[in-house]
Amino acid sequence: MPGINVTTAVRTGPVGIGDIIAGQWFVVGETERGDLAAPTLCRSFSDYVKYYGDYQAGNLYQYVKTYFDEGGTRCYVQRVLGASSATATKTLDDASGNDTITFTAKNAGQWGNKLAVQVVAADVAGFRVKIYLNDVEIYMTRDLVDVTDAINVINSAPAVSHLIVASDDTTSSANPAVVAKTALATGANGTNPATDAEAVTALGLLAGQYKSGAVSLPGRTGTTVWDGLVAHAQAYNRIAICAFGTSTTAAQAKTAASAYYSNAGASYMGFYFPHVKVPAPSSSELASLNEAGSAVEPTPQSSTVTIDPSAYVAAARTRAIEAAGGPWRAGAGSISSATTITDMATAVTPADGDLLDEARINALRKIGNQIRVYGARSASNDEANWRFITLRDSINYIVYGCEDRMEQFVFNTIDGRGNLFGRIRASLKAFLDPMRIAGGLYEAYDDDGNLMDPGYSVVVNSTNNPNTQLATGLVKASVGVRVSGVADLIEVEVTKSNLTAPIL
Repeated sequence: MPGINVTTAVRTGPVGIGDIIAGQWFVVGETERGDLAAPTLCRSFSDYVKYYGDYQAGNLYQYVKTYFDEGGTRCYVQRVLGASSATATKTLDDASGNDTITFTAKNAGQWGNKLAVQVVAADVAGFRVKIYLNDVEIYMTRDLVDVTDAINVINSAPAVSHLIVASDDTTSSANPAVVAKTALATGANGTNPATDAEAVTALGLLAGQYKSGAVSLPGRTGTTVWDGLVAHAQAYNRIAICAFGTSTTAAQAKTAASAYYSNAGASYMGFYFPHVKVPAPSSSELASLNEAGSAVEPTPQSSTVTIDPSAYVAAARTRAIEAAGGPWRAGAGSISSATTITDMATAVTPADGDLLDEARINALRKIGNQIRVYGARSASNDEANWRFITLRDSINYIVYGCEDRMEQFVFNTIDGRGNLFGRIRASLKAFLDPMRIAGGLYEAYDDDGNLMDPGYSVVVNSTNNPNTQLATGLVKASVGVRVSGVADLIEVEVTKSNLTAPIL
């Protein structure tokens, strides 16, 4: 079909002579409320609270909070529920007892039972509708003329349109009668929590139109989860951030990770160890974030919640990408120093760190008093090409960048003078050269310091576009890149000289 197809390959043998979307995080998990059919982009933690609700043990709340607390900027959240969930609803009657207007929670779940509606007399004529969440009034309409007016006003109100939907019940065209605050009912979560398989299926809703980034299934681990993440990352040119169980030891993590060394998608996945501790949310914190002021049991400020490291790792990656201008800088070392992580769930000794690094697992370490991500390895055993997760991350970035650049040329005329070729070539170079300048591509210089090779090449000419091919409507551009690596080990040799010896 018409469009753009970008493929990647590895060169072997001698080498010849922008908020940045790439830093975003994709997550799937259970939340108090939220859309089950499509993800929502959250640019702040308050966005998450608005669309996905409050803290519940095991849900995404604390992960997304940690991501933004640690410097994250863009997070696509996809909610998942177990089977047999139900949506809360309530139908109101007119003065004769006939159904006239129905209110339905925006999405499924028990949370919808916390919604309530009330009909009061208008100031002048008609009626007004009040909407409540957790017994707190969050919205009141103006004077409404009829049911149609009520539906239009409520369904377009920014304060509640993400929570409740009004619809016409055709039994009666009369206005609803005045009624006291009445709760919606029959909302239910799944019979059981969402399974790993259901969460993996929901990954499919985070499709390619949302571009590159890192993807996780926070709080989940094991082969079903890892297989799903690596398949998704490979299909959509993303990085899979994988974690282990809370009680997994370094030795057990090594055994588990080894099963993926030769996986075709291993260069797209990074394993991280161990879990981390973050401050538990207090009731005052929740109340300040929730526009409805929902009440929860008080939580001591000194308590912590243990979560897997995916949110922290994703945020460190975002920090590094925004500092460098792209994903070629690893989200590890000093730039990853935690600001809100209180501790690691398991201490990682230097010996553990060496064991984990050899096992292609990225350790979190405490350096001085700072917790840092201390590894940038992919799971791949092809260390000549994919030792570092940043190498795959950079290639993913280039794939999406080339696709974006080429979109403007689809359905352009192929002219005999090569103007289209020149425009395509110039556009690709204009994308790659800033990456070179920023250090993402490794340049080659001669002994005199002259630039021999900018670290990329772009070929769009008759060599890769013969007339027989052009006649089919296919134009090819060949892009070669040499992505910069990561200095993950620095050796310094210190030599002592006595007082009478020269220093050379």
